[in-house]
Amino acid sequence: MFFATSCVCHAIWLRNLLKEIGLIQEEPTEVCVDNKSAIALAKNPVFHDRSKHIDIRYHYIRECVARKDVEIEYVKSKDQVRYIYQAPTSEDFIRLRNLLGVTRSSLRGVLDHKLDPL
Repeated sequence: MFFATSCVCHAIWLRNLLKEIGLIQEEPTEVCVDNKSAIALAKNPVFHDRSKHIDIRYHYIRECVARKDVEIEYVKSKDQVRYIYQAPTSEDFIRLRNLLGVTRSSLRGVLDHKLDPL
């Protein structure tokens, strides 16, 4: 839940920054979480006996969801791009890299002639 709160705070900060420069976000910012219990707590404002001891700062996520500033979505841990450097195989690394939109790039062959030394 802590990581989700931190992510939501950063998302709201970025939304406000974009708003200041005239780029208003009409759609809620999608926050991907791999904890179904955290998602249930964020989406359901109903008070439960088991949730009465939740730190007050975590209720901020509920407020942001209610205002439609953010949307909490479930994504499996293995599909979280934040785990790119913990990927156990090169195939996992490549799959997560592609989810980030990073492509292989090379400048080799761009210049047809050698640069003159100074």
